[in-house]
Amino acid sequence: MVTGDNINTARAIAAKCGIIHPGDDFLCIDGKEFNRRIRNEKGEIEQERIDKVWPKLRVLARSSPTDKHTLVKGIIDSTVLEQRQVVAVTGDGTNDGPALKKADVGFAM
Repeated sequence: MVTGDNINTARAIAAKCGIIHPGDDFLCIDGKEFNRRIRNEKGEIEQERIDKVWPKLRVLARSSPTDKHTLVKGIIDSTVLEQRQVVAVTGDGTNDGPALKKADVGFAM
């Protein structure tokens, strides 16, 4: 779940929707932490770093449209799993356009 909501609201919604379960090994992080984890010391995005984050990522809160696009691209470009993942994105605004376009399936509301 990728949202602009704050981390506490996002985590509560994810729990109610069954996206996360207590005791599971998952990540709930905000956009600042996401970028800290995926960028090198020069500020460049590295696929290897994305590959360490996305498999456990369940909630990305306070995300920007760029964060959404970066995550979608990172999952599509990943070779962590044997089979490429199909990525679907829903969005409700023009700021979601880049992520919607990059995804395999995009639903604009």
